[in-house]
Amino acid sequence: MIKTIPTGNEEVDRQLAGGIPTPCLMMIEGEHGTGKSALAAQFIQGMLSSKMKVLCVTENTVKDYIEKMKTITFNFTTAFLQNRFSILPLHVYGAVWSQKQSSFLLPVIGRYISSNSKNFDCVVIDSISLLTMYADAGQILDFLTRCKYLVSTGMTVILTMHETSIPEDISMRIKSACDVYFSLSTASIGGKAVKVMKVIKLIGSSEASESSFAFEIDTNFGIKIVPISTANA
Repeated sequence: MIKTIPTGNEEVDRQLAGGIPTPCLMMIEGEHGTGKSALAAQFIQGMLSSKMKVLCVTENTVKDYIEKMKTITFNFTTAFLQNRFSILPLHVYGAVWSQKQSSFLLPVIGRYISSNSKNFDCVVIDSISLLTMYADAGQILDFLTRCKYLVSTGMTVILTMHETSIPEDISMRIKSACDVYFSLSTASIGGKAVKVMKVIKLIGSSEASESSFAFEIDTNFGIKIVPISTANA
């Protein structure tokens, strides 16, 4: 059964008709600097506040990720120490990576998530672009199938991705398989640089969501909705 989990940010919840549907397969797509990690962190905070256990697969070290999120108001330290929030860093100190070794990253992470699926209610991969860089089409589609299966068992899977990191035909298949799909970009509104999130797909929402909204990331307040129509961008 799909239910809506508040994100912990009333402004964001208002834009998303109450929060994010769970379980679901979610894609957050955008280039560097569009706010993918911040938005994913907002969703993580909502999951943790709803007593869910979360695993985050990240390009950062554990310490760097926690400290980085603190700078934009997301403090995951307590949840981490209580073992409600786990971090799996993709970079291992001292490892010498080759293209061949990197091609195994996606299948290995997929198997790790599956074998530990009973320990988590949500898995966030920020970003999947690093995992797919040297993966072939078969590996990517196998991973997508694995994600869909996990969602069918009750897990929420959130993926962030750079727009051009996956071949277009594979990217389209991933997007069509997702239950929730957000596209992020940047724009200038009233001479101010902001992030823009376009809600392309939001399955499970009990109400109609906004088609798009602008936001900024404030070091004191986190994600703040910009109350100006993106039509003026």
